[in-house]
Amino acid sequence: MEKVKKKSSGMNPFVILFLVMLVCAAASYFISPGAFERIEENGRTMVVEGSFHKVERTPVSIGNFFLAIPQGLVGAAIIMFLVMLVGGFVQVYLDTGALDKGIAKILRASDKFGSPIVLVIIMLLFSLIGGFLGWAEQIIPFVPIIVSICLALGYDTVVGMASSAFVCMMGFAVSPTNVYTVGISHEIAQLPMFSGMWLRLIALVVIETVIMIYILVYAARVKKNPAKSIVYGIDNSSLKRDYSALKDSKMTNNQILALLIFGITFVVAIFGVLHYSWEMEQLSAVFLAGGLLGGLVGRLGVNGTTGSIVKGAKGAVDGALVIGLARAIQVVMTQGGLIDPIIHFFSQSLGGFSPWLAAIGIFVVTLLADGLIPSGSGKAIAIMPIIIPLADMLGITRQTATLAYQFGDGFANMYWFTNGTLLIFLAVSKVPLRKWYKFLWPLQIVLTVIAIAFLGIAIATNYQ
Repeated sequence: MEKVKKKSSGMNPFVILFLVMLVCAAASYFISPGAFERIEENGRTMVVEGSFHKVERTPVSIGNFFLAIPQGLVGAAIIMFLVMLVGGFVQVYLDTGALDKGIAKILRASDKFGSPIVLVIIMLLFSLIGGFLGWAEQIIPFVPIIVSICLALGYDTVVGMASSAFVCMMGFAVSPTNVYTVGISHEIAQLPMFSGMWLRLIALVVIETVIMIYILVYAARVKKNPAKSIVYGIDNSSLKRDYSALKDSKMTNNQILALLIFGITFVVAIFGVLHYSWEMEQLSAVFLAGGLLGGLVGRLGVNGTTGSIVKGAKGAVDGALVIGLARAIQVVMTQGGLIDPIIHFFSQSLGGFSPWLAAIGIFVVTLLADGLIPSGSGKAIAIMPIIIPLADMLGITRQTATLAYQFGDGFANMYWFTNGTLLIFLAVSKVPLRKWYKFLWPLQIVLTVIAIAFLGIAIATNYQ
């Protein structure tokens, strides 16, 4: 038998982000500085359109460069804590045996109904999580589990990462009820919250359907011939779990009840987000409570439950730190006065376009801006006060401008290497960045064409 040489799983995400920080710090010595005036409005710091002016250069010193890292960790703390608590939540249910036995039952069902059916169910679930909860970083602890399921089904790590993280992130990109992009943009544009939902719902169905077909075709090719895998030869042994012995094992009543609590925790989280606009703090509390209750019901005991939560949180630390380091890039760019001049340049480039070209321009500008400010809400606060008046002047409805912004923000999330969430998705899935690009680029071209077509529909229908 031919021995497959194990390949590297790619550059460490911390190294990538640190290098980006260095480039940004160096750029602060060369880019002409400038700033917008800002005002407090409805509890948010908003940019004043047309207020851009030159300011004194503030290059990032060596001391401030390293200080930006703890400042980034502090700025991203609540997201980091949520990721760690969700990691603890998942670990509790793994340690009770309930989650592994539940997965084994799913794999047993795949023997009867076929692995593509299981894959479709996984993708539908994560599409709904991204599309209606607006989740991204929160699913990090679940991605290795989905990857292990896909490996057990005969697929590769790319299928696992794409069917969970990518599908979820693209649901986020075209979400009808995304608080972080649509919600804040509607607030800035003075539009009724989540108005114009009909077109976003259609876009969600169309785009996710195209993605699912693409993943299913690739998955079938890999299952038929593993050598066709983009990541063939890359060591994924740490992600493999043997579920075969559990397929015929019975779940105890406590494990069944624990799985029920597992599901109820998500229902409570979804209900809270949709009806009470819960944010990271409330969701952290929900998953902490769900983990504690599940551990006690699953007979881990008090010490066992807390130990599982700590163990899971430790396992999620890498992902949490990547998110914090990615925020440090934004700290460096803010200290160096880089963000406002670049946004001003982008906004100036949109003048004089036809409505459709201007809408595409907003889409492209947001794609590029995502490399500077990966946060959807942070980017909305930074550039939507500029885009909305510009849209008014160019004859674009504010709803269309919001849609173009939403598409640009979401579509960029899965290929900008400054996005810490993408890097940690790839790291926990053992998928190198270059291999991910190889898988993604044909699909991304198709999705971009679809997005532009939807912007054309928005212009043609005077989307409100």
